[in-house]
Amino acid sequence: MPRLASHAIGPLRIVRWASHQAQGVANGAKDGPGKRLGAKKAAGDYVVNGTILFRQRGTLWMPGDNCFMGRDHTIMAGTAGFVRYYRDPARHPDKKYIGVVIEKDHTLPRPQNAARRRRLGMLAYKMPSTATSQVAGDLAVGDASTKLCDDSNSSRTVAARSEKPRLRLSPSNQYRQANYQIGQAMGQRHEHHVKQKKTKARK
Repeated sequence: MPRLASHAIGPLRIVRWASHQAQGVANGAKDGPGKRLGAKKAAGDYVVNGTILFRQRGTLWMPGDNCFMGRDHTIMAGTAGFVRYYRDPARHPDKKYIGVVIEKDHTLPRPQNAARRRRLGMLAYKMPSTATSQVAGDLAVGDASTKLCDDSNSSRTVAARSEKPRLRLSPSNQYRQANYQIGQAMGQRHEHHVKQKKTKARK
């Protein structure tokens, strides 16, 4: 292969264009937007399951009763209730906790060896202190496990359809009617529509 003279190639030129980040990102923006960290719910606020209570970097606050921590250290409510910020020296002398209580008058931390309060989907009901009826034979009287009712079956029927439907909080945090109530309403509307057609046909 023939050798070329050095003057045939010509001088090499290096050109640097006026690009701000040509050599790296050392001169990037240093004052970006805030990440909206901090408390999202105050003490005593009512929250539902999954509500964000506190956003943080690191573990400034720890999840307490009825709360859990996300992958980015965000603390969220584990059940519906009222927010409490507290310290628990029995668990750790320095850590701060965020918890949720079921009733508004409850406090955290709970006393040591106290019963854990849970939401089981039931309502508290006071049992009658005295027996209202006595039965002879095999059934016991008074504080027996078998409870008798003097009312007839007609008094224990399902609530009348004319009553205002009750809205329940669904798992998706929306208030809605139960499916069977929606079906009953559709059936009533259909029956009413059929009756109207019959009356018009008779006329």
